[in-house]
This record gives sequence, C-alpha cells and structure tokens, in this order.
Amino acid sequence: MKKIACLLSFAISSSLAMSLDEIVDNALKNNQDINSIEKSIEIANENIVLAKQWKNPILTIGANDIHFDEPLSRDKEPMQAQYIGISQIIPIGKKIEIKEIIAKKDKEIISLSLEDKKLKLKSKIYEFSYNILILEKKLKLLTSYEKNIKKIEKLSASLYGYGKSNQNEILSAKIAYSKIQIKKQNLKNMIKNLYLNLEQITYSKINLIKAPIDIKELVLNMDIKIHPKIKMQKIQSSKFLNIARLEKENEKSDIKVNIAYFNRDSKYKDYANISVNIPLSIYKTEKVKALKAKLKANEISTKLEDLENDFKTKVLVLQNNINNAYSNYILIQKTILPLKRKMQKNIENYNSLTGLKPQAAIQNLNELISFEINSINQLKKYYSNYSKTKYYMTKVR
Repeated sequence: MKKIACLLSFAISSSLAMSLDEIVDNALKNNQDINSIEKSIEIANENIVLAKQWKNPILTIGANDIHFDEPLSRDKEPMQAQYIGISQIIPIGKKIEIKEIIAKKDKEIISLSLEDKKLKLKSKIYEFSYNILILEKKLKLLTSYEKNIKKIEKLSASLYGYGKSNQNEILSAKIAYSKIQIKKQNLKNMIKNLYLNLEQITYSKINLIKAPIDIKELVLNMDIKIHPKIKMQKIQSSKFLNIARLEKENEKSDIKVNIAYFNRDSKYKDYANISVNIPLSIYKTEKVKALKAKLKANEISTKLEDLENDFKTKVLVLQNNINNAYSNYILIQKTILPLKRKMQKNIENYNSLTGLKPQAAIQNLNELISFEINSINQLKKYYSNYSKTKYYMTKVR
C-alpha cells in the first residue's frame, strides 16, 4: 500500500508540474508589461493611418462691415456681406509619404521592444526556475546526509557505552546534525522566495517545475543581426534619416488655399474670394533640424557597433563561465567525491571494527558534504549563465 501511495503521489505531482516552456508561454500571455506594449502597437497602427491623412479643412462663417448704430442693417453700403469660406492646407512634395514611413518605423521599434522584453522575461524565468531546481537538489542532498550524521551519532553513543569514546564526540555529531537543519531551513526559505519571484513575473501559481538537470560542454553561436535590440537600433537610425528627409521636404512649404462666398444685399451682386497662402522658408530652420536628425542617426549607428561588440563579448563570457562550471562539476563528481566517499566508508568501518574515535568520520563527512554542495554550486553557476544566454537567442552545439 505504501508503494502504491508513493506512486500515486508522484503521478499527481508530475501532472501538476510545469515545464519551462509552459511557464514561459503562460508568462507571455499574462505579463502586464507585455500586454501594455501590445496595446502600444495597436496605437502605432492608428498613428500610421493618421500619418496618411491631410489636415482637416477650416470652415469660416461671418459678416463684415457691421455698423454699431444699426448692427442688423445689411444694406448701408456695397461692401456689407455675409460670407462662408473654407480653407485647406495642401501638402507639397513627399511629406505625407515620409510621415507614413516614420510612423511605420515607430511601430517596428515598438514591436521589436516587445520581442526584446519577451527575451528578457524568458531569461529571467529560466534563471528563477533553475535556481529553484538546484536548491531543491541541494535540499535533498542535505536530507540524505542527515542519516549519515545520525549513524555517526549512534556509533559514538555505542562506543561511549564501552568507554571507547567521550561525550564531546556525541555532542559534535549532534551539532553537525543541527547545522544541517539550519542549512535546510535557509534553503527552504530561499526556495519559497524564488517561487514567489517566479509567480510575480509569470502572474500564475507554480507549485512544481519539470526540467532536466543535464549539463554538457557548450559552444554558443549567435546571429547578432537578428536580435531585436540590434534591429531596433538600426531602425531608429533609419527613422532619424527619414526625419531629416522630412525636414528637407518642409523647405517646400505647404500651400493654404482659401475660398469664400460673399452674399450681399439684393441691390448688389454676390461675389467670391480665392486666395493662396505660401509660407516662405527664409530662415532655413528646416536645414538645421535636418542636420540635427542626421547627426542623431550617425550617433545611433556608432552606438550600434558598440552594442554588437558588447553582445559578442557577453556571449563569449557566458560560454566561458558555463564551461568552467561544467569542468569543475565533472572534476568534483568524477574524482573528488568518489575518493571522499571511499574514505568515509573506510573510516566508518574502522570505527566499527577497532573502536577508533568517530571524530575523523564527522570531519570527513563535513568535507564530503562541503564538496557535494560545491558541486551543486557549480551547477548553479552553469545554469545561471545558461539562463542568461536565452536573452541572446543563442544556438547551442
């Protein structure tokens, strides 16, 4: 029955466990920052529509030559009239076309910032999740070593009964056991907090994470050109070049056309007015603005090269950190721990057979635990750096 209960418990836990892909998918659906940027994309779509529109015409209604002594009388002189007019600004050149291009660039920038945000979120989820898995692994390790310490404590008490040990050795075993309890409690607290941090960014309750802890030496490849942050910089530079084009086009002033119809007293004929307003670009402010926009585009292009180099360097550093942690982990697991376990077994056998002091067993066990924890710390370093690579869209081989 006990085995059946354990199997049922494992099956239920497995069904509740979420994979990293599932956690990421849920987070992308529920994260408010991402939803907010998606709304901004909708606004950008409307801005594209607006960029293609002309300015609204202006309707004018009025009356002229009003006499204060007889304000309602409209037959005193020929120039008295009631009129209705309309004014429309007519864009000249390619201003509308360029404004639409700029609006589309703005939308692309927002879309790429969304992709960049998603990559950062994914990286953070991987980091929190692997930290949880590795701390849980460390917790299981400490739980397994509790039994070893209890075994040494029992041996010490047995030897003490035969006068072959002293009370301090029993107390040392008890202290070692208490130290394990403190470490376990700290680990449980860290795990709880990490789950809370994970829930904060995913907006979902997560009780169990399902992911393999399987490490290997890595070679990271990254296509710098397709990263959203790199593409965003390029589009921003292009946007400012288009702003410069727009300022140059603004030297060709838009024309304002005015048409008005004047209605007069029946003694006089009605008439119409037509006029055209053309602003004169004599102070050349558009040239200055165009130059500023070009300088901004050049500034962004220069920063783009720095950003690409920064990305390349960071990926190489992550690769070095990953492989260094891997080498240390393998060295501890394959060489140091087997030797320390053999030493521990030998010491415990000698103590049981010859009545030697158990202090050596406690000291070696503490060293063994220390190396086990160090190996798990190497795992933590490995996956902490591996999680960061998720932001850089690296390919592994």
